[in-house]
Amino acid sequence: MSECCCTCTYLLGGIVFLYLLSFVSKIVNYGCKMVLYSLAFLVTAILHLLYCPFFPKNRDNTYTLAPFFYYMSSFATGITVESEGIEHVEATDEGYILCSNHQSSLDTLAIARIWPHRAIILMKKSLMYVPFFGWAAYLSGHEFITRKSGASSEVRDHMNVINERIKNERLRVVVFPEGTRNRTFDGKMLPFKKGGFHMAQQCQSSILPVIIYISPQVYDSNKLSFNRGTIRIKILPPVSTAGLAPEDVSELTKKVETMMQSTLDEMSKR
Repeated sequence: MSECCCTCTYLLGGIVFLYLLSFVSKIVNYGCKMVLYSLAFLVTAILHLLYCPFFPKNRDNTYTLAPFFYYMSSFATGITVESEGIEHVEATDEGYILCSNHQSSLDTLAIARIWPHRAIILMKKSLMYVPFFGWAAYLSGHEFITRKSGASSEVRDHMNVINERIKNERLRVVVFPEGTRNRTFDGKMLPFKKGGFHMAQQCQSSILPVIIYISPQVYDSNKLSFNRGTIRIKILPPVSTAGLAPEDVSELTKKVETMMQSTLDEMSKR
C-alpha cells in the first residue's frame, strides 16, 4: 500500500513539475503539454483496463469514460471544446456513421466531448497490439480491420458483420474520411475516401457530419505552438442515405465533403 502511495505521489509530482516547466519557453511548453496529453491517454487506457473487464466489449464503455479523458486532458492542456449542433448527436436512436475531419492529435479530445452512445471506431488491426491503448480499445468493443494485401475477402466479411451490427444494434461508427491528419494547417481538408460512405449506403444509415476547427493560434505542430484556447466543433444535421444505390456513393461522398469544407471555411473566419 505504501509503495502504491509513493508511486502516485511521484506521478503527481512529475505532472506538477511538467506543468510548471511549460512556462519556461514556447518549445518547452509544447513538449510538456504533449507529454501531459499523452499521459491523459495512458491514464484513460489504464482506467479502461480496470473498468472494461466487468463489462467486456460493451459498446458504451468508451461513452462512460470519455468525459474523464476530456476533463483530464482539458485541465492538463488548457484546451476547452465549444460545440454547436450537439442536439444532432442523439436526435435519433438509430445507428449512423459519424464523419469527422482530422486536423490534429487534439481531435480525440474534441470528439471525446461529444462522444455518442453505442459508438465505436474502426482501427487498423496492428493497433490492437499497442500496449495499454490497443488492449483498452479491444475491451471497449472497437473494431480492428485487416489492411494487408490479399485479405480483401476477410475484410469484406468483417465489414458485413459490422454493417449488420449498425442495423441490429443501432451502432454508431466514427470515421475520419481523410484517412490521415492534414498536417499543413492550411484550412483545407484532404480528399475524402469512400469507405465510410459505402458503409452508410449498404446499411441505409444516415451520416452525421462533424467539423472540428482548431485555430493555429491555439495549436500548430509545425511551429511547435500549443497555447490555452478553445477548439470549436460544429455538428451538422444528419445526411440521409435512404434509397441510395452503390453507384450514388461517389456523389454522396462529394456532397458531404463539400458541405464540411464550406462549414470549416466559415468557422475559420470567425
